[in-house]
Amino acid sequence: MLKEERHQYILKKLLENRKVISLELQKELQVSDDTIRRDLQELADIGLIKKVHGGAIPKPELPYNMNERLHISETEKQIIAEKAIGLFSDDQVIILDNGSTNLLVAKLLPSTLKATIFTNSLLIAHELVTHPEVETIMLGGKIFKQAQAAVGIETVESLAMIRADWCLIGVCSIHPEIGVTSQSREESHVKRKMVEVSQKIIATTTYDKMNTAENFLVCTTESLDILITDDRIEKASLQPYEKMDIQIL
Repeated sequence: MLKEERHQYILKKLLENRKVISLELQKELQVSDDTIRRDLQELADIGLIKKVHGGAIPKPELPYNMNERLHISETEKQIIAEKAIGLFSDDQVIILDNGSTNLLVAKLLPSTLKATIFTNSLLIAHELVTHPEVETIMLGGKIFKQAQAAVGIETVESLAMIRADWCLIGVCSIHPEIGVTSQSREESHVKRKMVEVSQKIIATTTYDKMNTAENFLVCTTESLDILITDDRIEKASLQPYEKMDIQIL
């Protein structure tokens, strides 16, 4: 089998199973361990997969620019946002991380909810300033233009003074063994601090980000209290999260 054919086989299997195991690929393709290792490395180098110990998992096929992400899986994101809002009550302190789903949370908040909300997202802050009962606090820092969010040491330091009831963490990728990960090193620092200063952590994510991984760790999967996702993911794929006592909505 030619190298290109092996690569296509690996990508097809990854699409079907959401993971590939090196030992299985060796047997199925009848090649050496070195050959499989090179194949996986080449696919990882061009951004098609994420290598992990013993094999590989998908990288999410999503644009990073916020304006491009707003119109992906809109229906599913709205349902996820509504479920998240149902967890809030008056007089809570909430951190809304940057993200297209969390932007919908800000848009759909009931006008009667009284809360203090911290955010590093320009779009979320702009949405919240029109809310009659929400005190909105914008976390400062350098603006990451693609994400339209504040990042950097100033953002992390400002979070150190907060003790939040809830944190809605924006998820680029989540995997039961690897954790929540991000494409951006600077964003991962901010998200990690958000998790650290919050009593309860909610991860909101659509099917296409589940069981994928990026390069920069935000938090371990066990750090999450609630995972809100859509019904396109098979129940079997959620079992590792349930075994960690994470509530699935």
